[in-house]
Amino acid sequence: MIIRQARIVDPEQNAVFAVPAIVLSMIVFAYSVNFGPISILAFYACWLAPFVMAPRILLGRPGPVLLLLVVPFFFALSILWSDVPGTTLRAAIQYGITFFAGLVAARITSVGNLALGGTIGGLLVLAYSAANGGYSYDYIDGDFAFNGAFSSKNQLGYFATLAILFSLSLVWIFQSRRALQPLAFLTAGVGFVMLWLSDSATSLLSAFAAFAAIIFMGVVLSLAPWLRRTVVFLVLTGSVALAFASLRLGAFDAVLAAFGRDSSLTGRTYLWSQALEFGAAKPVLGLGYNAFWTHGRPTAEMLWEEFYITARTGFHFHNLLIETYVGTGLVGLALVVGLCLLLFVMPLSAALGRGSVGSLMLMSGLAILFLVRSAAEVDFITPHTVGSFLVAFILLRLFDHNRSVRHAVQLSRPMQQPRHPSLGKLSGVAP
Repeated sequence: MIIRQARIVDPEQNAVFAVPAIVLSMIVFAYSVNFGPISILAFYACWLAPFVMAPRILLGRPGPVLLLLVVPFFFALSILWSDVPGTTLRAAIQYGITFFAGLVAARITSVGNLALGGTIGGLLVLAYSAANGGYSYDYIDGDFAFNGAFSSKNQLGYFATLAILFSLSLVWIFQSRRALQPLAFLTAGVGFVMLWLSDSATSLLSAFAAFAAIIFMGVVLSLAPWLRRTVVFLVLTGSVALAFASLRLGAFDAVLAAFGRDSSLTGRTYLWSQALEFGAAKPVLGLGYNAFWTHGRPTAEMLWEEFYITARTGFHFHNLLIETYVGTGLVGLALVVGLCLLLFVMPLSAALGRGSVGSLMLMSGLAILFLVRSAAEVDFITPHTVGSFLVAFILLRLFDHNRSVRHAVQLSRPMQQPRHPSLGKLSGVAP
């Protein structure tokens, strides 16, 4: 049987391929530790095969692709100064493939199919956790909570949040067929239950922020283009002023108390202070990507022991920028800060352009989700994680969207008439 190439690489025709590929990816991101290397190889095959089949997917418009690949390239380059080059090389290759897969997916998967695949995959992930999971004591947060089949309640809350975002967007943004709506509402319901059971403050706060971003983007896109800049400016300045006022009035401590946390963020501030001390030993280039958390390193062993991480794996500094600083120094930190700025600026830039695209609402929500979570997690600088995949997807889609809008604007402009009739005749342009 011959399968037409368009059925694999054309976002308008490849739902039969793209949706199952997203479902598989969600499961692998959640449980690759449980299911082993075979699941990871299946994920690689899903997204590398389309590129091998049609390299033009990325090579046709390579500018933003090359820009986004600077971060994984620098992570790989750090093997030159890493004191555990084998560990750094392995992790850098895995991260690079995960990020690259997100770029391929951005070019061949519509945002609607991403939402459908994320809904189905999210439901399967949460169902597996409900059937095979249980409660455990979290030494970082200092309480018992349901963590499903994950090693951390925060990961369960993370996937529950993604499942809710994908499923509700399927109904209210993409207005899916009636046959899919029961699936979407079931996934959202299971997601809300799992989010509540996880008792993850990070997940709850990031979910609120993501939905606020989606609503804000929906309001902005409903306005005339000339009014959007004014509204965005007023909302951003008002938000900054409100944030400063809230901090001065003690709102931050009140929020922590509402979630049962203290000003030390249940040990995170100590972890961050230790990380900054370790990072200061090699501040420019760092120890090497993923080099710190290795067996035999005295400082890593000390922290594992202090936080009761008996497996001596799967731990991090619970802050995206601090983790980056320790591993790849100020240079790597600047590059990852650049990704964070793009996650904030690109959706706003798209919203200020002409037209109204519903997919911008979901991508804006996801972008804000990752930015908020970066204060306590390391979602998009690690291999085989949904964050690394989705951040690449979001940014490339936004680059392509903005390029399409600029191109459409240029085509819609009437051709300029020459100022002197004779110049028009000489150039072959009608006066």
